[in-house]
Amino acid sequence: MTITMKVSIKDGKACEKILNVEVDENEIRREFDEFYKSIGPQAKVPGFRPGKAPRNVLAMHYQNEARESVLKRLLEESYRKAIQEKSLNPISFPTLEDVDFKDTRLSYKARLEIRPKIKLSQVTGLSAAKAITELKAGEVDEALKRIQESLVQFQAVEGRPAGMGDVVIADYICVSEGKEIEKRSDEWFELREKEFIAGFSAQLVGAEIGKEREVKVKLPESAQPKEVAGKDAIFKITVKEIKSKILPVLDDEMAKEAGEFKTFAELKEKIERDLQAQKEKEAEAAFEKSLLEELLKRNKIDLPEGLVARRIDHLVQDFLQHSRARHGKTGEISKEEREKLHEEFSEEARRQVHLAFLLDEIALKENFQAAAEDLKKKYEELASQIRQPAEVLQKYYESHEDQMEGLRDRIRNEKAIAFIKKNAKVTG
Repeated sequence: MTITMKVSIKDGKACEKILNVEVDENEIRREFDEFYKSIGPQAKVPGFRPGKAPRNVLAMHYQNEARESVLKRLLEESYRKAIQEKSLNPISFPTLEDVDFKDTRLSYKARLEIRPKIKLSQVTGLSAAKAITELKAGEVDEALKRIQESLVQFQAVEGRPAGMGDVVIADYICVSEGKEIEKRSDEWFELREKEFIAGFSAQLVGAEIGKEREVKVKLPESAQPKEVAGKDAIFKITVKEIKSKILPVLDDEMAKEAGEFKTFAELKEKIERDLQAQKEKEAEAAFEKSLLEELLKRNKIDLPEGLVARRIDHLVQDFLQHSRARHGKTGEISKEEREKLHEEFSEEARRQVHLAFLLDEIALKENFQAAAEDLKKKYEELASQIRQPAEVLQKYYESHEDQMEGLRDRIRNEKAIAFIKKNAKVTG
């Protein structure tokens, strides 16, 4: 459909254009004619046989539907033609303002955001420190101790009170400011030096089976619900059992129990390799992060505020979903809490939008593409993470074009980051 109209354009805020559009009155008449022609054969009007009501009668009965349909179609078509005419590539849906629609007149303003102008100042020669990845003394032993702890067995204790290192199984009621805030049965408390609530274990040392004990503590700031965080509390504890921990000996038998290892030496070697690989991965990630921060500092650009706002919304929503899943809570947060979260995530959102534009520009400049081989490798990588056949993932992406485009962008960005790292200087 071609449409006759007048279009003018002016700059708005950073990365914003404002279109002033005025549609020719003949276009409006034509759209109304088309609407009534389309409904005429099916229109049911009292006093007329179906499809036989004249135009003026149809207008009386379908005026609201006609205006709604004509306005929607003209807005869509005129906006589409306007951005083509002015060679604009919006990065978001427009905001329409001052819409003036009468039977022979339609004018409006459309605010839209466009990609910022990017002039890359420095991409190569960026410098950052890379951490030394040698294993420290004791790291392997700590990992072995964690495996020991995972294979621990418990033995009932009789004839003595609880001591540090034991596990106390008990019922308890937690009271804060005179109110019961939690009640549980058969809870396991491991008595240890490092603990979530300071001083809790020490007050259970000496506890005996069948007897009650009060433990007075100050709840941590991260305690739930929020109303009791940081406040004094009393745990009224009834001890039901005491168990001692029996750790396995660090030998071949423990290695076999821990996994597919024949000897303790094999287990230790695997731990050393894994720890070394993890250190190298962490060092590489920190190096990459430092380089990208340097990239952001040296390549300033204007940011589309609407895009930033949507990114903030996404980060806040993602945070709330994870928080609700973690704490098992439902329901909405207050307006004040949401505003605070928006403020907290604002800087990170701006960073992500800024970085996305820079990486995209580097990929364009260097002509990085997501080739078929790149996609195949990415399917295999993702498949190994979620334990699904690569073919299943491939079919999914090939049937969801928006997801496929996102995957291609991800590959191009990874190539841009690899390019930055390849041409960077390692310091320190």
